[in-house]
Amino acid sequence: MEIVDFLMPLSGNALKVQGSPQYKAAMWMESGDMMPNSRGGTGLSIDDAGFTQRYIMALFYYAMDGDNWVQKQGWLSEKSECEWFGIDGFSAGCGSDGIGGCIKRSDFEGDYNKVCRLSMGRLNNLFGEFPKEMGQLEEMRYVEIQDDWLIGTIPTELGRGWRKLHTFLIGGNVMHGGIPSSFANNEFLGTVFIDRNNFNGTWPTVFDTLTNLEWLDAEGNDFTGTLTPGIGELKSLRIFNINNNSISGNLPDTFDESNLMEDFEVAYNKFSSTLPESLGKAKFLKDLRASGNQISGGIPVSYYNLKNLEELYLDNNRMVGGLPQTYEPFYDGLQELSVHTNMGMKGRFPVENFEKTLRVKVIELHNTEMTGQISENICGRLDPNLSYTRLKTITADCEKIKCSCCTCYKDGKIESTYP
Repeated sequence: MEIVDFLMPLSGNALKVQGSPQYKAAMWMESGDMMPNSRGGTGLSIDDAGFTQRYIMALFYYAMDGDNWVQKQGWLSEKSECEWFGIDGFSAGCGSDGIGGCIKRSDFEGDYNKVCRLSMGRLNNLFGEFPKEMGQLEEMRYVEIQDDWLIGTIPTELGRGWRKLHTFLIGGNVMHGGIPSSFANNEFLGTVFIDRNNFNGTWPTVFDTLTNLEWLDAEGNDFTGTLTPGIGELKSLRIFNINNNSISGNLPDTFDESNLMEDFEVAYNKFSSTLPESLGKAKFLKDLRASGNQISGGIPVSYYNLKNLEELYLDNNRMVGGLPQTYEPFYDGLQELSVHTNMGMKGRFPVENFEKTLRVKVIELHNTEMTGQISENICGRLDPNLSYTRLKTITADCEKIKCSCCTCYKDGKIESTYP
């Protein structure tokens, strides 16, 4: 068959396996495609510009169990693939020419409108593996398939072909393996969500090479190994979330004043170092979450100047020392503080510094050696009639910290609650 012979270099022997996604897509191109052609008939021939692209998109449909998608408007219809659901639309650098989610063809003969986005959204019931053939879509900028049933690994061909990709969102699936090194040095890739999958193996160093990376969410996987210093050298990185993995060793200590980091989340891993001193130079930092590790040492003095800090979660570690008694800039915006279950944390809780912080919502001090007294001013903020300034949670070992409104702990267990 002419079509099969033409596609063999791309899809190989899978084309000859009846029932395979490649076979089904080739058969649809042969006799099922009703898109009008320039010859007055329907369907593209192998000599038509865009034949391979239309085959690849039909292949994606069959590979992802398209018949059972929640939304599939236009797929395998007579319309251009640029107008099919998820392709049609606009993303940065893509889809602004009124031809759906494609880059408009140029004037030279043989060119065609090229697919540049695939936004299938969330909970659309996609099920299957990424076809390696999709790496041929070299104008791809934006891919989103979240909270579905993507399985298998990320094909190397995607990283090799998608060199203009800036957004890759595949969170909430069941993929495994790592991130192919073929994605290395992609100068456009800025947002990557691979959270809530089964990705495993050592932490991918490919991320260190993405110099324009701004948002990386890898929470809820099975990555092991260590982080490299290169993470701290990504100056554009604003949000870094690797919570709930099994990464160990030291936290990177290579940050400086030019870092744009706002959220640094490494909770529930196996880190055993101290907190990185240089992170205190990341002046835009708002959220630091390092709970549930084996971190030792105290809160670095450099953190005291983090005036944008809002959330500080250091609980369930092996930390020592106490909170600064003098009023420091980082108290100004602090809304959530959790240092519980660090038996080396001690000293007086400086309640007066929190009375000046109007937006504090969480204070968790139990299972520490901290002492002191919670003022009635702070307790008054538990008033449910307050909204923006309401304190939602306050815990302490009430034999060590006098408190009339705390959830009180003793020997690691709740002894009483308020009210």
